[in-house]
Amino acid sequence: MTTIDVFRARARSRQVIALTLLLAVQFVGVGVLFPLHAFTSPPGSPALQAFAVGLALFGLLTIYGVWAEKRWGAWAALTLVSFKLTIDVYSWALGLDRPLALLSAAVNLGIIALLFRIPAPAGAEISRMQKVFFGCVLALAANVGVIGMFNPPHAVNTLPFAVPPLHARFLGAMYLSGATFMALAILARRWHEVRVVTPMVSVWTGLLGLVSLLHLEAFDWAREQVWTWFAAYIAFPLIAAWMAWQQRAVEDPPEGAPLGPALRGYLAAQGAAVTLLALGLLLVPDALAARWPWKATPLLVQIYSAPFMSYGVGSLLAARRRAWAEVRIMIAATLVFTVGVLGASLVHRGLFAPAAPATWLWFGGFALATAVLAALGLLSRGRV
Repeated sequence: MTTIDVFRARARSRQVIALTLLLAVQFVGVGVLFPLHAFTSPPGSPALQAFAVGLALFGLLTIYGVWAEKRWGAWAALTLVSFKLTIDVYSWALGLDRPLALLSAAVNLGIIALLFRIPAPAGAEISRMQKVFFGCVLALAANVGVIGMFNPPHAVNTLPFAVPPLHARFLGAMYLSGATFMALAILARRWHEVRVVTPMVSVWTGLLGLVSLLHLEAFDWAREQVWTWFAAYIAFPLIAAWMAWQQRAVEDPPEGAPLGPALRGYLAAQGAAVTLLALGLLLVPDALAARWPWKATPLLVQIYSAPFMSYGVGSLLAARRRAWAEVRIMIAATLVFTVGVLGASLVHRGLFAPAAPATWLWFGGFALATAVLAALGLLSRGRV
């Protein structure tokens, strides 16, 4: 071992020590203060108490995993940080102890920074832990997608807020698309197959989390769905971004025919258009809500900006890839979204104004996207 290798090994050891110390500091909140709050604040919720006890035990396990440099240690630390940040959002929203929440957030940011600096195992094969992550995202997306699309009156049982049936089905189409992303990612074997998908997960869920933070007053923390919502949309973007970062240097050239110029051009155009739409929904929600094809609130159109931004960024990334194997998951899942939106819109076509330009743009745009994605996708697949 050279002197440089010894220095690097020592540096990594110092990082592990620092990470363990920060997790120990964080455990004061996870293992002491939060359980104390759960068991002493009226009215005592058995679900909150069980969560507090389970999280405290998980915190101890995480500290051990990081200190012993277990392969799962970083995954556990990312999950623990996500849960702790959810508790901090809860404390902030209810005005319990905001200075302490800010201090906890600073500790968590330090933990996240170290986790991104410490190298983790990376490779061309999709690992078991990566598939477990995809499975967790799939479970949430499939639950919301199926109920939202096929049983919209009960969507309130899976979402943290109530929405009308058309909005429930629109969200259902989005989440069924997300479930398709994750199901195909689980079935994939090579990293190049999910290289585009992973940042899309981070963009989608991260923007949902950001929009939710801007509208904390809309969430009732007495509902378990709110806890699930924030925990998911803090954990999923963080873990997906960490995965993409750790895998950034992996060279995994795909086999098969290259993407045709027609598909590349369409994906670039779709990416630019959808990204601009997402930016509008996020930054000027009042103006876009007033022009939405059916009645919508600024909060809902800002929520819609997240999946649209993911589709836009994903399309732009896919346009730069070389082979069908690298974009097939993105094409298939986006097609599920466009078909689902068309179906939901036709079911509730009475809510659309027939002569309104927004209605023609809505139906025409999704019909065009469906036809082009299906045709170009089939052509590209036929070349493999």
